Amino acid sequence: MNETVDARIVELLHTIRPWFSQEDALLIDLAKHQPDARLAIAAALLESGQEKEAEMLLESIAAIGDGCRPGQEESVFRAMIELAYLRMEQLKYDEAEDLLWKARSHEGAADRPDFTKTDVSLLIAECRFGQGFIQDAIDRAEEVLRKQQHDRAEPETLSRTYQQLGWFTLHKANVPAAMAYMKQAMKLAPSLDQALVDEGLEAERKGDFEKALEYYFDSIRLEL
Repeated sequence: MNETVDARIVELLHTIRPWFSQEDALLIDLAKHQPDARLAIAAALLESGQEKEAEMLLESIAAIGDGCRPGQEESVFRAMIELAYLRMEQLKYDEAEDLLWKARSHEGAADRPDFTKTDVSLLIAECRFGQGFIQDAIDRAEEVLRKQQHDRAEPETLSRTYQQLGWFTLHKANVPAAMAYMKQAMKLAPSLDQALVDEGLEAERKGDFEKALEYYFDSIRLEL
């Protein structure tokens, strides 16, 4: 990172120091030079609703990129993913996609059972959808699903992919396919909001399939 970025981060850490307990003071000091400490602080800031400050810290870690030192790879990868999530929430899908491609090719992405390259690929599909490239999003999500099925992914993981495919295909005006995907997602989901399921069933009974799909989508409870 260049000196300008370092100076901004040092100033930011000085500003937020009073927000943390005395026990966390050491973590603040470590964050000046250690990405993992900076990532921990960013996570705490996000949890407390301090998004702007967290975003600055995440940006500074992600900017390290492939220039990270041995042992820093996971922190850089995680920062890229968290920053991509923020960009998606801000509807900046093009920026999020760029971050995700960098994360997917980053050495910190290798052999991670908790967040695989396939997981990143599904997020990229969501970004393509967010930018209006619906068919491309469907194609990418279907490729992800095939990979997950081949790897015998957990039911909850498959549920999320089916859920996204249902949503994507709904916006391609393919209601039968969307319904099939969504009901498979519901079948594999660890839990459902039964009230929303009932609303969906009622909408489906009345022939309002798009509304039913919206209820079904929202009824799926995932812990991923």
